[in-house]
Amino acid sequence: MRLLLAAGLLLLTSFQITASDIVLISGGPALRSFEKFRTASHDKYWGNFIDAAVSRAKELKSGLKPGDPIVWLVFRPSYLRRTEEDQQDYLKILEERGQIVGIAPIYFDNKDQLFALLRRDGSKDKPKISRLEYFGHSNKKCWMFDYSNRVDGGALEPLVLHVDDLDNISGSSFTSDAECVSYGCHSGEEFSQRWRMIVGRPMVGAVGKTDYSDGGIPKLSTGKGGSWAY
Repeated sequence: MRLLLAAGLLLLTSFQITASDIVLISGGPALRSFEKFRTASHDKYWGNFIDAAVSRAKELKSGLKPGDPIVWLVFRPSYLRRTEEDQQDYLKILEERGQIVGIAPIYFDNKDQLFALLRRDGSKDKPKISRLEYFGHSNKKCWMFDYSNRVDGGALEPLVLHVDDLDNISGSSFTSDAECVSYGCHSGEEFSQRWRMIVGRPMVGAVGKTDYSDGGIPKLSTGKGGSWAY
């Protein structure tokens, strides 16, 4: 009996150590007051990066066991500002959409909070990350959580995750076979390569622009030279 109990505890401990999280990150929308006069206007629809993450969660859940975790991180300030502009409670709406597929947002307000959420030690409370996917604005050097949403004296800290910030994300927080994808524009032109160099895990990113206009998971924009790259 003691041997069986010991074996059971060993299996339970092993399961806790090897458990891992799938992490989806949603950046925020632009304000229409900043965008409406642009020739190429962004985010006429507020929920591009919400619907994409929810669609992806639904797709991923079809291959997961019941109860397997999907962690959904959402940049809150942009949705609060767009709520004020449009007079719609977008936090409530996005929470309801997540509830349909069984995910609940965990909000972050700046990149330091994001770093803390991505800091994992493989324990039961902080399992390592087996998959990370980003939905939001970006350029070749940055994830842009708050694109065209706030003018803050030129300060980048609340707005972007720059390649020079990647030292704050440890490869030890990820499983050895972790897969990462950035669905922002131009990520595959530099950000993905720097991620792999610094974080130590491959990241798929777009060469060229991505298009969220059809809803759900984005695709490459039509045009010459668009591709996915590591």
